[in-house]
Amino acid sequence: MAANLQQSGTLLDVLKKKMRQTKEEMEKYKDECEEFHKKLQAEVMRREEAESEVAALNRRIQLLEEDLERSEERLASATAKLSEASAAADESERIRKALENRTNMEDDRVAILEAQLSQAKLIAEEADKKYEEILENRSLADEERMDALENQLKEARFMAEEADKKYDEVQKPDIT
Repeated sequence: MAANLQQSGTLLDVLKKKMRQTKEEMEKYKDECEEFHKKLQAEVMRREEAESEVAALNRRIQLLEEDLERSEERLASATAKLSEASAAADESERIRKALENRTNMEDDRVAILEAQLSQAKLIAEEADKKYEEILENRSLADEERMDALENQLKEARFMAEEADKKYDEVQKPDIT
């Protein structure tokens, strides 16, 4: 019995030792489990943070795309307005050049008419002088000559009046 008791004591010691080892293993695995649980929670939190960051970035992308669309619309509108303004400026430049050419042509015409008017005035003055000379030295033989000079005078006056009329017409602003 003593052997039995000694064997039971040894068996009990072995069982206690085995229980201690199992308890230590259980504590070790429990610590590992808690550590893995903490790591899992940290990983879950990181994943949730990443998902919320992705959601925020997706929202920002959506807002930027909407802003880009609005900017593209404004650019298209501004481009259209610029094109219209450019066409209007081209048309204004074309009209300006046409008016400038017309003014130059009218200036040339005015110069010609002024020269004609000056010439007509000279002819009229000469005719007046000749007429006055003839009146002083009037004779029957010169009567025909005087008639011719009177006709020249009338013609010169008519040309002077016509030149004056043309000059006045050119000086009046054209309303078109």
